[in-house]
Amino acid sequence: MSKLITGGTGFLGSQLAHVLVDRGEDIVLFDININRDRIKDISERVTVIQGNLGNWPEVLNVVKDNCVEGIYHLGSMLSLPSQANPWASFQSNVCGTMHVLEAGRLFGVEKVVFASSVGTYGLGLSGVITDDTIQRPTSMYGSGKVYCELLGRFYRTKFDLDFRTFRAPALVGPGVRTPGAVQYVSLMLEHAALGKPYECYVSEDTTFAPPMYFKDAVRALDLLYQAPRENIRTINYNVAGMREGRTARELEEVIKNHIPRFSIVYKPDKEAVEYNKKYKAWRIFDDTNAREEWGWEPLFRDLESIVGDYINEVRTRPGFFGITL
Repeated sequence: MSKLITGGTGFLGSQLAHVLVDRGEDIVLFDININRDRIKDISERVTVIQGNLGNWPEVLNVVKDNCVEGIYHLGSMLSLPSQANPWASFQSNVCGTMHVLEAGRLFGVEKVVFASSVGTYGLGLSGVITDDTIQRPTSMYGSGKVYCELLGRFYRTKFDLDFRTFRAPALVGPGVRTPGAVQYVSLMLEHAALGKPYECYVSEDTTFAPPMYFKDAVRALDLLYQAPRENIRTINYNVAGMREGRTARELEEVIKNHIPRFSIVYKPDKEAVEYNKKYKAWRIFDDTNAREEWGWEPLFRDLESIVGDYINEVRTRPGFFGITL
């Protein structure tokens, strides 16, 4: 029996694959665009299948042919590409999730962990965001994700498929290449670590959602998958790293504590700035249910710890993240 990671050679999927393979698990990676640089050190220990989540037979076949017992469903189009092409986003994110759930139902998959997003929140935000906060997204990406959260909950109730959601904040880590409204955080850090100037596509007062470091994200996915079914009561969980959002300027200041000569200019992109405006309305991403029900606790709780570890990772093993010095 194997475990399937959709988006398996992506930023987060490839990191999760390393953890699971090193633990001796049989892992299948499914992705529309295979990034072999991210998995070259484990390429002989995983099965890699190129395919499209929007193509139902391809999803059914990868589950059936590989005797999949569990799925980490991480594959999707991100925020800005989804805004630019909502039709492709619907096929990938919405239909793709339906295909994963149907494959799970038809072929007896025991468990599906779904990667959702803070983007499911939108209108009327203020103060603290909890699992009970009303989700009224204004983006194509967020709309698709909240629908899939509810679809998975339905499959759990109707078909007894053990579905559970990791509702991620903005993820930060080395080697991010996919364009997105909040990826400037990782890009700013990477340029600083490499001693390169950075042209930031948001304004300095733009607030980013409380971020999560990639190492914590991988730990959270693993913990959520391993949690006993009887512990999973909330089903769709906020999972936080840092609990409060910060501005681009605040990030710059923390970076300069480590790299005083870091050079940055702000040339805001209107669409990215507009997308991020909603994050000014709230400051805390509350994950109490994840902590109480399956023992979640982040290791990287503030910008200082994230920035320090990030710089060290880029400088000591750039090749692991596909970064050229």
